[in-house]
Amino acid sequence: MAKQITTADAGPGFIQRIQIFFEDIISELKKVTWPTREDLMASTKVTLYLLLIMGIVTFVFDRVSAFAVMLILNFAS
Repeated sequence: MAKQITTADAGPGFIQRIQIFFEDIISELKKVTWPTREDLMASTKVTLYLLLIMGIVTFVFDRVSAFAVMLILNFAS
């Protein structure tokens, strides 16, 4: 014979699970160590400088490879 599931065995309902989920989010966010304004500004500067450097490197590689391809195509024709 099959076992019947009662409401006591079913666990928390949908609304209760959502409420527990948001309570867990709030409790985890209270544990976070947020950066100070100075730390945030320093990290932002490092990120922007690295983006600038990587942009320049990518531009140079693009120009060199385009020049190399044009040389190869000019020799081929």
